[in-house]
Amino acid sequence: MVVMGASGGLTACSGMDRLGDVGEPGEMDGNQGSSGTGAGDYGAQAPPTSPYPEEQPEETFTCAGLDEESAAVLYLSSDDSNSMGSPAQVRELLREGIAPSPWTIRTYEFLNYYRIAYNAAPDGQLRIVPQMQEAEEPGLYHLQIGVRSQDPDPVRRPMTLTFVLDTSGSMEGIPMARQKAAVEALSAGLTEGDVVNMVTWNTTNAVVLSGHMVNGPDDPGLQAAVNALSASGGTDLESGLAFGYQLALQHYGPDRLNRVILISDGGANVGVTSAELIANHSEDADREGIYLVGIGAGPASGYNDALMDAVTDKGRGAYVYLDSTQEALEVLRDRFDEVMEVAARGVQVELTLPWYFKIERFYGEEYSEDASEIEPQHLAPGDAMIFNQIVRACDPDVIDLEDPIRVTARWESPLTYERREVAVEASVGQLLAADTKQLIKGRAIIAYAEALKEGDSAALRNAHDQVVAANPNGADPELSEIAQLLQLHPSY
Repeated sequence: MVVMGASGGLTACSGMDRLGDVGEPGEMDGNQGSSGTGAGDYGAQAPPTSPYPEEQPEETFTCAGLDEESAAVLYLSSDDSNSMGSPAQVRELLREGIAPSPWTIRTYEFLNYYRIAYNAAPDGQLRIVPQMQEAEEPGLYHLQIGVRSQDPDPVRRPMTLTFVLDTSGSMEGIPMARQKAAVEALSAGLTEGDVVNMVTWNTTNAVVLSGHMVNGPDDPGLQAAVNALSASGGTDLESGLAFGYQLALQHYGPDRLNRVILISDGGANVGVTSAELIANHSEDADREGIYLVGIGAGPASGYNDALMDAVTDKGRGAYVYLDSTQEALEVLRDRFDEVMEVAARGVQVELTLPWYFKIERFYGEEYSEDASEIEPQHLAPGDAMIFNQIVRACDPDVIDLEDPIRVTARWESPLTYERREVAVEASVGQLLAADTKQLIKGRAIIAYAEALKEGDSAALRNAHDQVVAANPNGADPELSEIAQLLQLHPSY
């Protein structure tokens, strides 16, 4: 649910840093903190008629009736999990010369997938970086908020990983190769004493490994189990998940990282029983839940991501898609902690704007004036939540560059459940004068995703120009790749 409007009041906040107190331009951080998640997109709904901010809103936004003594207080969410599936799926389709369906493009997943570099927070803290830039008409502004965690601990806690692997007949060939690559990539991050369980599912299911304690990366027993995987039969996801969670509970450790990892080509449907099973085990009560990581194996031309989108939504874990075996290494090995670990639990992000601003377009999942409507999200180490929105003033003449914009993040520390909070504040003028490097990349990524939804030549070419302009020296390989992918669209 998305609610737009102004409510609440601007109050003093302890532990607040101002722009002038920080080391790098445009960055603010606090000594105590919390953070939230943002994202609001169209998912399976129809895409908007136009993704461009130049378009006038359906209803004219005026200052009449607004309370000049009340700030606009909003709560933001980027996604129910660290979803990154859509961009890789789109990339595979574009490389095959296929135009992706706009209904499968979730813009917030593009912001999750591509790296927008913010400096790491101090250990146990979160760093908040708001950035602002004038848009294409008076009173319209781009506003981006990065909520950055600490870097991964070089010595991580022990893990219990439970693989729930699809071995139905549709997994033959490319999907099976990607599934094996996924398990091998994750195994590269294992250390001696980690526990691995493995269940395969098709018309029946089999426990391949139970409580297998590895001797380190590339464990021979795990490698032998991977090599023996083959595809045949139908699909019985319900039973496979039940067996997987049974093993995960059997080998659960309260001080361990406990994850169920579901890999599939998306051919199964998740039933009510499965959804409840996943949700129950991912709930945070007195101990950390068993979160579900979903890995889509494709291929994209026949892949339905409804399964993985649904189970990771319930399971509060990451969702990634593999468009190649190399992608398994780059996402599951090189970004292991980002996919598997938690640095801040239940992050809630609160944005306080001057009374005359409203959010005109939000590129996260949802936002609301009511905090209870926005579910707090977990943030991984080495990662950043990116909240990008376009804000409009009811009248450009009422904007006061001295007025403050404040961002507050609240969260719990992992394992100890200590409640923390951080807030940063800067004036509109300070933000407009500060560095916007990360905001420029964020806008380029959004232009790419939104142009794919639009799907016509003008939108694609405009997005290409913006991506190229954001990467003038070609130094950013991600933006260079995006520029090339846009040119592969059949309508470019």
